[in-house]
Amino acid sequence: MKNIKKVIAVVLALVMVLGLAACGGGGNTTPNNNAAPAEPKTVAEKIAAAEKMTEAELEAAAKAELEAAVAADAKTVFNADSLTSGVKKVAAAFEKKYPWAAGKVVYNSRKGSEFQPVLDAAAKAEQYVADFVMIQDAAFLKFNMLDAGFLLSYTPQGDGFKFNQGTTDPQVGVTFNKVFLWNNTKVGKDQLQNVWQLTGADGATLKGLKNASVQSPLGEDINMNFFIMMTSPDAVDRLTKAYKSYFGKDYAADPNYKNIGYQFLAEFTKNVAYWHKSDTSEVKELVNYADDGRIVFAGLAKLKDYMGLETKPSVADLTGAGWNADVEGFCGFVYNMWTLIPKTAKLPYTSCLFIRYLLSEEGFQAGWGGQYGYYSANINNKPIDDDKPLDSWVKNCLVEDVDYIGSAYSEAQKFIKQQLGQ
Repeated sequence: MKNIKKVIAVVLALVMVLGLAACGGGGNTTPNNNAAPAEPKTVAEKIAAAEKMTEAELEAAAKAELEAAVAADAKTVFNADSLTSGVKKVAAAFEKKYPWAAGKVVYNSRKGSEFQPVLDAAAKAEQYVADFVMIQDAAFLKFNMLDAGFLLSYTPQGDGFKFNQGTTDPQVGVTFNKVFLWNNTKVGKDQLQNVWQLTGADGATLKGLKNASVQSPLGEDINMNFFIMMTSPDAVDRLTKAYKSYFGKDYAADPNYKNIGYQFLAEFTKNVAYWHKSDTSEVKELVNYADDGRIVFAGLAKLKDYMGLETKPSVADLTGAGWNADVEGFCGFVYNMWTLIPKTAKLPYTSCLFIRYLLSEEGFQAGWGGQYGYYSANINNKPIDDDKPLDSWVKNCLVEDVDYIGSAYSEAQKFIKQQLGQ
């Protein structure tokens, strides 16, 4: 019996070895590398495939995708949703560059307060909302979109594209800045030199300023993020150095505040003289603020509204408008609009091609060329000549950090509301 069992065991082992060899599973058997790779099916898979394509390959994939979709449903269009009208201009230029997309690209203007609930609902139901989305507000992006995996990033490759660290996941499209602006006709261009002046307290050599005008962070998401970033480690370092320069002594920690950023935030908000409702309207009023030099915290891009023009070809057009890009501490806030693709997009290859075009020099110029305060995430694309490069603004401003805002949001927002009597 024992001998029979041994024979059976040997036979079974031999059968297994032969079977593995026949299936290509032997230890030294060469696998079949000629098998066709699996066709990308999900939006995420198609984005990953697009990042490996040349521009010509991506165009071919997008063209085939759109034509197939239109053949199945003649009403199919590529929907591009955005908070900035610059995307409308990009869309028009995109159709000219790619005639096969002409008449099939639709720009939809969205307001954050109205669009965020729509995106949130689409994410929860995993429903179609658009093929391309350009949004701002780091807190909403972090909590409602990224954590849910609903908005995905495509980053163009190639010599024409270069991105700073931290700007591709999620993918930034255009960067903006808010700075302190004023009419310098009578007060001079250097009235604001140290950020601690905005608390109203006098320093060793500079006087406190009591004429700041700011849109309430309770109604303006970007300002809420700016205020939250005032409590960040970077802000703490900046404020500590600026404090010593301004007051002529080292900062002594106040037990009533978590850090110097919270203290600055409390003193700054209490010293704001005007809580304006619209940055655009307030910047237009700079012409009337020659006497008091009211300091308006608003986007540098709003300077086009100051003169009622679409573009600002030179600083000479800004008679009376002033700002200081070298304020000790920080001169303003740098924040982003992200170019993203919903996981439910119907035309993901077209979305990738659209983002590639938006981030190219031609696309950026079509949407935002010739204006102050617009900076492409692709640092190969230069801003208007009279403006400073993005790296300079990043050095001198607080910079929006999605992860920090996400981690500090609950505590900092509660503190901010308390300072504003909410």
